Amino acid sequence: MNNNTNQNAKENIIKVEKVTDHNQIENAFAIRKQVFVEEQNVSPERESMDDEDAIHYLATVNGEPAGAARYRNMEKGAKIERIAVLSSFRGKRIGEAILLKILDDLKDEKKVYLYAQVNASQFYIKNGFRQTDNYFLDAGIEHVEMDFIK
Repeated sequence: MNNNTNQNAKENIIKVEKVTDHNQIENAFAIRKQVFVEEQNVSPERESMDDEDAIHYLATVNGEPAGAARYRNMEKGAKIERIAVLSSFRGKRIGEAILLKILDDLKDEKKVYLYAQVNASQFYIKNGFRQTDNYFLDAGIEHVEMDFIK
């Protein structure tokens, strides 16, 4: 009898947490730098604007940093920003886990919105957002404003 288990069948444990310590924030910032600055050529200054006013999140897979995001309380509501997943973890529902955690934390907010890169808008629609007619360029990338429908 073979007692060896299939190593490939190991379940990935995704954990999304609000950032509470220096190590977590450094991991979150490193993920965002990789995705936005290195992959999408956003300037480091633009990418990190308003970080001090935000609530940050870190996603891990089996303890390894995989994704990050933040939200800020703005005049018109809670604005979700900077959802980023490392390329090696894409397609594994990390972004969805991050978004759902933030939405759960914001369930009592009157308005939740975000500015999505147009190529990611279907992801947000699938997760309860509606596009507005407000399209614009940010850091040379086309975005659309989207509202969460409760």
